[in-house]
Amino acid sequence: MSVTGSKLSRDIFGLFLLFVGLLLLLSLGSYNPQDPSLTHVANAGRAVGNKAGLFGAYVSGFFADMVGIGAYFIPCAFLVAGSRRILGRDPWVWWRWCGFCLLAGCTVVAGEAWDVSIAAIGPGGLLGHALQSFFSAYLGSVGTTLFWGFLFLLGVQLMTGFSWLAFTHACVLRLAAHIRQTLENRPQKPAFSPKPVRIAIAEPAQPKTILVEPVAKPVPVKTIESEPSFIFEEKAATAPGLAVPGAAHAGEARALPGADLGFLQPGLADEDPPWVRDLEEGNVGELAVRNLNIPRSAPAAVTPPPPAAAKESPAASSITIQEAVTTIPAADPESPRVKRVALPPFSLLHTVASASPKTPREALEAKGRILMTCLSDFGIHGELVGIAPGPVVTMFEVRPAAGVRVARIENLSDDLALALKAIAVRVQAPIPGTDTVGIEIPNDNRELVCLKELFCSKAFAESESLLSMALGKDIQGAPAMADLARMPHLLVAGATGAGKSVCLNSILLSFLYKARPEEVKLLLVDPKRVEMAVYADLPHLVHPVVTEMELAKNALNWAVGEMSRRYNDLALLGVRNIAAYNEKLKELDKAKHPDLAHLEYMPYLVIIIDELADLMMTAAKEVEGYIMRLAQLARAAGIHMILATQRPSVDVVTGLIKANFPCRISFQVTSKHDSRTILDAVGAEHLLGKGDMLYKPAGGKFRRLHGAFVSDEDVAAVADYWRSRQKPDYSVDFTDWGNEGGGFGGGNGGGGGGEDIASDPMYAEAVAFVREQGKASISLIQRRFRIGFNRAARFVEQMEQDGIIGPADGSKPRLVR
Repeated sequence: MSVTGSKLSRDIFGLFLLFVGLLLLLSLGSYNPQDPSLTHVANAGRAVGNKAGLFGAYVSGFFADMVGIGAYFIPCAFLVAGSRRILGRDPWVWWRWCGFCLLAGCTVVAGEAWDVSIAAIGPGGLLGHALQSFFSAYLGSVGTTLFWGFLFLLGVQLMTGFSWLAFTHACVLRLAAHIRQTLENRPQKPAFSPKPVRIAIAEPAQPKTILVEPVAKPVPVKTIESEPSFIFEEKAATAPGLAVPGAAHAGEARALPGADLGFLQPGLADEDPPWVRDLEEGNVGELAVRNLNIPRSAPAAVTPPPPAAAKESPAASSITIQEAVTTIPAADPESPRVKRVALPPFSLLHTVASASPKTPREALEAKGRILMTCLSDFGIHGELVGIAPGPVVTMFEVRPAAGVRVARIENLSDDLALALKAIAVRVQAPIPGTDTVGIEIPNDNRELVCLKELFCSKAFAESESLLSMALGKDIQGAPAMADLARMPHLLVAGATGAGKSVCLNSILLSFLYKARPEEVKLLLVDPKRVEMAVYADLPHLVHPVVTEMELAKNALNWAVGEMSRRYNDLALLGVRNIAAYNEKLKELDKAKHPDLAHLEYMPYLVIIIDELADLMMTAAKEVEGYIMRLAQLARAAGIHMILATQRPSVDVVTGLIKANFPCRISFQVTSKHDSRTILDAVGAEHLLGKGDMLYKPAGGKFRRLHGAFVSDEDVAAVADYWRSRQKPDYSVDFTDWGNEGGGFGGGNGGGGGGEDIASDPMYAEAVAFVREQGKASISLIQRRFRIGFNRAARFVEQMEQDGIIGPADGSKPRLVR
């Protein structure tokens, strides 16, 4: 049968069910016990009083005698079934009808027990009387009540899907919230109260003398290295009970330990996080004094104001205390006592409010009905079990009926988009861990995801990794975070204008908000010359932003040498990864181990290539080899890569690259072929663009995320913040790297060429240094003379040939003969 014929037959059958239900309802509503029925014979001359005639009299009489007031459930069943047919909704499943029958049975028994009648219809009929008598004889009145009460609760849950457990839990939460709010509204003691005040009255005619313990000396706020840097805004300085002068300057104060930071919710003021609002509400005095460990000195005499002034200001003592506490200065980033630069404040970013209103619930339910109708037209039956609205798309959870193949639903994405008048529809079949299929439909009003909102979230504040990345929000609106250190590399692809560059900016700002220059180093490759120009002279950079392809090849070659050097240092300490190396280096007593005195703190190194396609076109063989070595070996050495391309073809994203980059992000692409190239699956061609992405973690399922928007002005503000506080330290020059003698730093990088290494003017200095130290190693010479790995290795080989040092002994330094 055609689709049109199937819909026509369904509508006709639905109208028939509605007609039967209305006829039965009319018969029961006009029931008269004097009318003729199967159990009653009326007078021959009496007219039938039922509105449905003789048919209605017999039918209503039969149901009234059998089930009493439960007879009204029978027309309701016909009406429900008919209306669902007419509206195109799927018929009730069997458990809903079971719940309906349980409710009907409970009504019959309750009517019989409590003698409840509706109009002329009696309580419970023959069935109700039999059930009531049977259960009362075996369970008693109380047991019968409990039994049928349980069946009533079960019937309601089966028929409506109403969860009594969730209802009870919600009631308990609401009651607890009410009690908590009542307790919070009670008057409380001041947050900051002075120590016991001694009042000495010398003579009645003289004024009183009040002794208050003042703050001894200004105590600078120390930097807390284990917690993120939250900057107190200018409003915090005017908090009641405590004023902190100078705290309005970004980076001059850190979060007080022990404070409850909480997390920001959408719609809050741009520069008023909860921890700042706590300061404004007067809770800062006790917290600040308790955590700063302010030393106390001998009490000092303070003359109070005249009595008239005291009457005008009841909190005169509090004002006096405030004046004493205002001498606490904020931490100065230039002070020698503050060793580390504070992280950027969130006030550098702007919150962009979304002008589009949220889609109302009624509109989502109407769209869900259209979706189920469309599926039914194609012969796919099921049940709509959930609607999850998000900032950009709404996911409708559909539980297919038994025997429906999931592949049939996946193939209907274009037909569903046509029926729903949507740009694109993506089908997730099935949703991992459930028996439902997710159908993602774009919202009519798209919300804007702001990067500042993600940075102020609880998830970002609780992420301890220095390489935490704020990617965006999932389809339910929850912040989505990722850790590059665990990936350990990331592949990003998408068509032009899909949001790839904005995603890279969000990732870079995540690093800049989490790590200082001595903790994370960046190597940026930008063939376009304009995408990453805003990060020029950033103190996190190991080299200026690389824009030439020849330098980019040398940069990857240097990264391979840096990886080898780091592994040598890891072997010296006998550790397996960078985290264990830095931890052991802190505990190492270099006085007892002079052979390890050259070891230094090892920062993370993140290599970001904005356009891999241009690099692969110029030097595909060398570049792919370097990338493979780094991808396979560099994780433990703390070196991670992020490769981005707008052309995810097989000649750019080769099989070797895909095999070593399990974590991938795909924005909107132009074809299914490109989607399979980057994700090994289709679906990216159905994305909406403007930050809409599919994120594939290592070994996990796809997640649809909506990338955060960050403006160029915000990126420039954060970059200017770091440039104003620290100058870049470029320790490597890629100009001559990769050639003979290429190495670190300006003029030290050249030399050598194809000549004998013994004629290198720096070789004599290296020999003298090795004789002075009594040992030799590649990393030791490389650090001392700031030259490249290859050049230092040739020095060591030449020294061994000249008999200056002995042969290699594993990872230990070579001894001088």
